[in-house]
Amino acid sequence: MKRKRKNCAFIAILIGASMLLGLASCASTGPSPVAQEWFDLGNAWLEKGDWKKAGQAYSHALTLDPSFAGASYNLARALTESGDYDRALKVLDILAARDPDNVDIIAARAYAFYKKGDAKAALAAYRELLALDAYAPDAVYNAALLELASGDASAAIADLERLTSAKPDDGQAFLLLGRAIDRRASNAAAVAKAPAAAEGGAATLDESDASALAAYEKAKTLGKTDADALVRMSQLYEKTRRFSEAMDALEAALKADPKRAAAAFSLARLRLVVADDAEKGLAALKVALDAGFSDKDAASALLAEPDLPERQKVFDLLKTKGLTE
Repeated sequence: MKRKRKNCAFIAILIGASMLLGLASCASTGPSPVAQEWFDLGNAWLEKGDWKKAGQAYSHALTLDPSFAGASYNLARALTESGDYDRALKVLDILAARDPDNVDIIAARAYAFYKKGDAKAALAAYRELLALDAYAPDAVYNAALLELASGDASAAIADLERLTSAKPDDGQAFLLLGRAIDRRASNAAAVAKAPAAAEGGAATLDESDASALAAYEKAKTLGKTDADALVRMSQLYEKTRRFSEAMDALEAALKADPKRAAAAFSLARLRLVVADDAEKGLAALKVALDAGFSDKDAASALLAEPDLPERQKVFDLLKTKGLTE
């Protein structure tokens, strides 16, 4: 029987009892009543995060009923979480031989490989799953993350563009897509050893930056942004001289993570130099310095701005942290 269901994500993995009981229903007959009791007990321990006791309960269920597929599947999960990866994979191999197109089993194998440290095998398993269900969100996320880790940003982009085209309300996919586009551009620049853009560069973005920004903006609209994405958005906005939006993005990034010293300094610079708002600029500079900002070159560049308001106050603040020497 082919089963195409939601698979496990690396970030938030939680297998509920309904999912596991559903897998058990693949068997031609139900488990024995006593085996079912042990299975239910295992699920109770699983929900509490006690993988060892959960595994023991599932093992008891299998002793009573060796054909109990759900117990085998849950046992593999418990073994994976307790670090017994090889044994977990053996259990999953047996299940896969019985039902090779079951995406839950393939996802569990991928996760076991990942936890074991075999990223190549994990990616191969996720690609196997995507061949059965090309739009399974968690599988796409995980495959994309593994592809990015292996340096294959183009493959990650292809996976994420396919998913976002089919599911335009998937904010997490758009967030990852923006990062994948940025990663591909970064890799290409490193290979070409491209020089940095000139100060005050062009007021338009290249195709890659524009695509990344569009993805980040979509993710933000869908409520799936984070501090990293917001800081990157601010950089892209500043490139196109959309300074108000750049400052808004930095404010949002600091709200998400108040300890981002570099983001606070960038906000201070824009408020002081662009918005000519000395009060808010000095306040942001204090936040940056309190958060540990220590970039002397950036501090010197700020002091060199010809139209810097409250120059002496800025200098005095930077001096307290030894950034004027």
